[in-house]
Amino acid sequence: MQEFKCQWLLSNCRAILPQALRAFTDLFSRLPSEPPLDRGFVPWLGHAVEFGKDAASFLSKMKQKHGDIFTIQVAGKFITILLDPHSYDSVLWESSCKLDFSKYARLLMDRMFDVKLPDYDPNEEKVMLRSALQNKNLPSLTKAMFFNLQTLLLSDPSNLSRQWTDEGLFNLSYGIMLRAGYLTLYGNEEENYNDPSCQDKDRAHSAEVYNAFYKLDQLLMRAARSMLTAGECLIKGHLWKLLSVKRLNSKANKSLWLESYKQHLEELGVDEDMQPRAMLMQLWATQGNAGPAVFWLLLFLLKHPAAMAAVQSELEKVIRNRGQTMKQMQGISQEMLDSTPVFDSVLNETLRLTAAPFISREVLADMQLRLADGRKFSLRKEDRLCLFPYLSPQMDSEIYEEPEKFKYDRFLNADNTEKKDFYKGGERLKYYNMPWGAGINTCIGKFHAVNSIKQFVFILLTSFDLELKDPEARIPGFDKGRYGFGMLQPENDIMIQYKLKD
Repeated sequence: MQEFKCQWLLSNCRAILPQALRAFTDLFSRLPSEPPLDRGFVPWLGHAVEFGKDAASFLSKMKQKHGDIFTIQVAGKFITILLDPHSYDSVLWESSCKLDFSKYARLLMDRMFDVKLPDYDPNEEKVMLRSALQNKNLPSLTKAMFFNLQTLLLSDPSNLSRQWTDEGLFNLSYGIMLRAGYLTLYGNEEENYNDPSCQDKDRAHSAEVYNAFYKLDQLLMRAARSMLTAGECLIKGHLWKLLSVKRLNSKANKSLWLESYKQHLEELGVDEDMQPRAMLMQLWATQGNAGPAVFWLLLFLLKHPAAMAAVQSELEKVIRNRGQTMKQMQGISQEMLDSTPVFDSVLNETLRLTAAPFISREVLADMQLRLADGRKFSLRKEDRLCLFPYLSPQMDSEIYEEPEKFKYDRFLNADNTEKKDFYKGGERLKYYNMPWGAGINTCIGKFHAVNSIKQFVFILLTSFDLELKDPEARIPGFDKGRYGFGMLQPENDIMIQYKLKD
C-alpha cells in the first residue's frame, strides 16, 4: 500500500505543482463574468472524493446550489459543468482551436490502456473509420453479427436444453454481446460459420477473450484515475497477446473496420508492441457498452410485463410476415430491424435511464461561452468544460414526467411513430436524449450497435423462455464510480432462468 501511494505521488507530481499554484493565484483573480466557483473544503483536492464517488448526486446538488453552469475544483483541475441542453450546441460545434477533445482523450488512452499514438487526431480517425461501420458496409456487419450470435446462442449444446438453466443476466448479456461483437469485428478462427468444429473454436476463443476482458473492465475506472497497482496493470498483458498483430493476421472473416484500423495504425507509425494495446482500447470502445445496455433492457422488460408483451407481440408480427422461424433465417434484414417502433421506444427509454457519459472539452484559450438565453461566461485556458446529459435532459423532471421511472412507450406517439417533441422552458429541445453523444462526436458505431442489440434480443426472446429466478428481486443500483464513462453497470447481477422454447 505504501509503495502504491508513492507511485501515485510520483506519477502526478508534475501535474500537481502547477495546478496547486493555479489554485492559489485563482483565490485573488476570479472574474465577475466567470461561472460560480465551488472549491470544496480541502485545498487542491477540492471535490475530488464526492465527484469520483457519485458524480450524478454531487452534480445535482451543485446545480441546485449554483444553477445550470458552475465550476468545481477536482484534484487541482478546474472543471466547468454545463447542464442546459438548449445551450449544448455552443460547446458541441465550437472550433477545436478553442475547445478540444483530443487532449483529454490522449490522457485517458494512456492511463487506461497504456496507449500512446503519435500525431493522434480522434476526429480524423472517426472520419476514416466511419465508412467501415455505416452505409454500404453495415449489412455485412449485421449479417456477421447474426451468424456469430447464432454460434453462441443456437449452436452451443449447453444452451439447447429444454430444462431451466440458471445464469446471471448481466453475465449472459455482457458475455454474449462482447463475444459476438468481438468475432464480428476482429474475425473468426476459421472461415466457415456453419462448421461445428469452427463454431467450437469460436466459442472457446471468444470466451477466453471475454473472461480476460471482464477482469480488466472491473479495474478501468480506477485506471482512469491513476489508481492501479503494479500487479493489477499486469492483467492487460494476456489481452495484448490475444490481440497481437500475428494473432489478428491469422483471423478469417475479418471486418473492413479491422483492416482499416490496422492500416491507420501503420500509417501513424505505430509499432507491433503498441498495436495490441490500441486494439484492446478499441475492443472496450466498440463493445463495452452494448452488453450493459442489453442487460438493463431485458431487466426492464422482465420487470414490466406490459412492456414485454408489447415487444413480443411486435416481434411475432414481424417474423410472421417473413414466414420463417429465427432458426431458419440466414440473417435479419435491415427492413425487419427498422420495423419495430415499440422496441425502439424501449431501447431509447433504457438508454435514457442508464447511459451517463461526460462530453468533455479542454479549453485551449481564454474564451467566452454564450448560452441560449443570452448569458455570457468567461472560460479560462487549461480548464475543462463538461456536459452531463444524464442529468439534463435525460433525468430532468421539467422534460420528462417521473423521469426516474421506466415507461416503455415514452418515445412513442399515439400512431406508433417515434416521439421527438420534448420541451424545456417552453421551447422544443434539439437534444432530449443523448446516449450516443452529439455533434461531431456522435458515436460512429451507433447503427451497428443498435442492429446488434436488436438481433441479440430478437433471437433470445423468440428462441428461449426467459424469466427472473426471483420475480420479487429488486432492480439493482448503479455502480456509481462509472458515471461519465458510458453505459452504467449494476452493483450486482440478477439471476434468471431460461430454456429453449418447446
